[in-house]
Amino acid sequence: MENNVLTIFTRIRQRLHTTALSIAGEDNADDVLQDAFCKLWTLKNMLPDQQQTERIAATIVKNVSIDYLRSAHRSAQPANVCGATDDAKEQDMRERFDAVKRIVEMQLSDTQRRVLWMRDYEGYSFAEIAAAVDMTEENVRQTLSRARKLIRETYKNIN
Repeated sequence: MENNVLTIFTRIRQRLHTTALSIAGEDNADDVLQDAFCKLWTLKNMLPDQQQTERIAATIVKNVSIDYLRSAHRSAQPANVCGATDDAKEQDMRERFDAVKRIVEMQLSDTQRRVLWMRDYEGYSFAEIAAAVDMTEENVRQTLSRARKLIRETYKNIN
């Protein structure tokens, strides 16, 4: 399988390079490909077939590109000397989140909470939610809209 991995990677290298270029940028694209090939090489004995190898290679290149992008973003951020500003922002965000969480728990009905959770946290479509809660899609939209409106109004009143 060693020779096969090399052949497949060489054949799809241009496509992988384009992916790395679009995500990680021109400076990192070659490094991404090299790291991706090293990771793919470690999996060489577990790769079942050519199509699967191509898919895995594309996924590895995408993930490594994102890693390079994240590391570049982290190193580009200025270091906060005292750290107090970040801590204050984080504490403020935590307090806001807790306030909204209390509103959801205390003010919304069970149906509103369930619809809100399914849509915003689990990413269900309106049709999937409607089937799960035994409502029409229009009722799901209306319930979600009313729940969000109640959260907004209650949050504004307490702040």
